[in-house]
Amino acid sequence: MRSVITRTALGCLALGVALSLTSCDFPGSGSKDAKKPAATAAPSDDNWDQAVSAEIDMISGLKEIDPDLIDDQQKAIDAAAEVCKEIKKSKGDSAGLGQVAVTKFAEVKAGLTAEDGEKIVILLKDTTCK
Repeated sequence: MRSVITRTALGCLALGVALSLTSCDFPGSGSKDAKKPAATAAPSDDNWDQAVSAEIDMISGLKEIDPDLIDDQQKAIDAAAEVCKEIKKSKGDSAGLGQVAVTKFAEVKAGLTAEDGEKIVILLKDTTCK
């Protein structure tokens, strides 16, 4: 009984090793080398600093519009990202974007006005939605 279990276990182990070796990508072993994407450059410190600076400016601007907008900063950042998507889709036609901003920021702060929405859109265009 023990030898049957041992042989079965060794057979499974050998099968596992064989399968893992067939999936390895050895240098010069065929078409997998051609499919590798080119290495991309890491973001520079300047890009990182600009992104952080833009986010800080956005949070500061939201606080100026309504201090309650930054009570939950992560929700505010998420809402801003959604508004930025809509701004980029609009391709210069800003009609209705203020209402989009009010809708997206409703979870962050209820009762925003259309004027608040327009201010949010202007702020985002100047900071994070470039």
